[in-house]
Amino acid sequence: MKNMLFMMVLFCVSSLAGQARNVNANSFDDSLRSEADKLLTEWMDAFLAYQYTCSDSALDGGVLCPACARMHGRIGDAVLPLMYLAEKTGNQKYLLGAKRLMAWMENVHRPDGSWMNDVHVSDWNGTTVFAAIALYEALHYHGHLLDDSTHHHWKQRLVEAGEFMMNNPFIYSRRREGMRNMNVNYSASATYALYAIGEMCNRPEFKKEAGEIARGLKEYFTANDCFLYGEGPNIASETPNGCRPVDLLYNVEESLPNMAYYAVMANDMELFSLVERSMETHLEFMLPDGAWDNSWGTRSFKWTYWGGRTSDGFMGGYYLMAAARHPECLEAIRRNIRLLSKATHGGLLYGGMHYFASGVSPCIHHTFGHAKALASFLELPPVKMTSLEKLPRDSVYGVKHFKDIRTWLLSQGDWRATFTGYDAEYKVKGTHPMGGALSLLWHAQAGPIFAATMNQYKLIEAPNMQDNVRKYLMGGTPRVELTQDGVAYSNLDDLNTDITCFIENGFCRFNVNSHLVNINQQSPKQGEVLVEVNYAFSEQGVSISVERCNDSAYLVLPVIASPKEEVRISTREASIKKNKGILYITCEAGYIDVAPTDSDGRIFNPVPGFSFVPLRIIPESIGKKIQINICLLYTSPSLRDTR
Repeated sequence: MKNMLFMMVLFCVSSLAGQARNVNANSFDDSLRSEADKLLTEWMDAFLAYQYTCSDSALDGGVLCPACARMHGRIGDAVLPLMYLAEKTGNQKYLLGAKRLMAWMENVHRPDGSWMNDVHVSDWNGTTVFAAIALYEALHYHGHLLDDSTHHHWKQRLVEAGEFMMNNPFIYSRRREGMRNMNVNYSASATYALYAIGEMCNRPEFKKEAGEIARGLKEYFTANDCFLYGEGPNIASETPNGCRPVDLLYNVEESLPNMAYYAVMANDMELFSLVERSMETHLEFMLPDGAWDNSWGTRSFKWTYWGGRTSDGFMGGYYLMAAARHPECLEAIRRNIRLLSKATHGGLLYGGMHYFASGVSPCIHHTFGHAKALASFLELPPVKMTSLEKLPRDSVYGVKHFKDIRTWLLSQGDWRATFTGYDAEYKVKGTHPMGGALSLLWHAQAGPIFAATMNQYKLIEAPNMQDNVRKYLMGGTPRVELTQDGVAYSNLDDLNTDITCFIENGFCRFNVNSHLVNINQQSPKQGEVLVEVNYAFSEQGVSISVERCNDSAYLVLPVIASPKEEVRISTREASIKKNKGILYITCEAGYIDVAPTDSDGRIFNPVPGFSFVPLRIIPESIGKKIQINICLLYTSPSLRDTR
């Protein structure tokens, strides 16, 4: 059966080996491709509108980012979607745009064969692997559109990129003895890049190295849930809670798709099986609206609700899984494309769902990166499959525990939630919540209600993140907090948290016993401060209680609310009018206060790109309990039974 399955996948992706594509697809696949084509065209037309024309070669052909006011060194990744559209439409503007773009890329090309991530900002060149994949696919599928001189030059640059990857095992290999650790997405993607370049350019040593890297990667899947790990420096051992460094979005949008491409090309069935299982696990974290729930990952500082800020996209890799008889993957692609469309304004993909409404400009990186992913998917042959499948999180299943990341997913009635005690930290502190945080709360009619941010927003990767342009900024993760001498202490950075989950009398309950610490895991000056938070979920709603709220602590509830949504707040009740209902938060114990906001009554956080109303629930007195309830009142009774 495995052999038959693999042969089917090989057939479905035969275009990777240069075979002709079958364009006769079923109606669902046609519709899906039509939506993707429409969005891709919208993006690339806007992208070309920002392409600079100038006599200066340092500027001509480059693309000026409206948010960052500079030309990103990775804009060359757009060569693939431009060449795809040149072939599909016959419009010469796309071919000319691609050629001018690659001419500008000479400004970031280095003698060692690499491309720099950015001009005068970051000389990091590990991203060469992603530029190489885009250029390879552009040549593989559409090289016949080029004149001989251009074709030869692009192919030579591709060979040089392969040689750079061969010569820099500290970036791309998993052989780490005596070397600094690089994030796993580089080596995972190098398998496909090196094998593909080796195939195209007759460099067998490239293909051999790809195989060596792939063999090493097979050891980087977690034992219980098959998460790919390595997005962080500490890979030699597990954390005290048994975790490894995992980032959902880098896995689904770069590492796993590229490993899948490699496995098919190299006929590596062992790796393909691992990737298939891992992709199934990761799909558990897609919300019913097509969003990726990376509220817990090591690199969630680059999370945006629809995906990753500077990673590529999951569509091509998961389309391969659809070919391997996973029709739910087609549905995942469809829902995500529609979410990407909602975040697109003026032809550019904004960095979150509320960037546009909050007056924050779009970084063009999001557009060209995900355009590349859409094009990669559209290059694959139709799978000829009808998708009537639900996504895992559509189902009402109670609770699922993912031991390897110490994270729980809840699905009860219309409510979806994520709890995390994940304690694998990245290179700096505070990149994601820990401490038994409710890192995400979502409702079928209200959409996202809570979504975690960095514990303290900072530009960890300045060239790949956007600065805060508004007056007020605070963390968006629900938490118990106290402030002392200007320093915030909360449960979000606690590495020593007890989390218990159980079902009782129709309620799903989480009991969290944690400590209030600062971002460096230090207690306040008076010593250890314990806190107990209890969560109860039913089909009717959610209740949160904080027992013995000592030392002037309070409950912070940053509730997601677009500036366009009507908000009413009193000392005992807050309501937010959503599209299909009214969200109510009521206090049974404690009273509601609102932290300072910008003029629109909101605080905006660039990650994951939401505006929210910063509610604080204050106890009546020190040591008193806090008790709040959250429910949704439907504006129409019929909505209760719809999705």
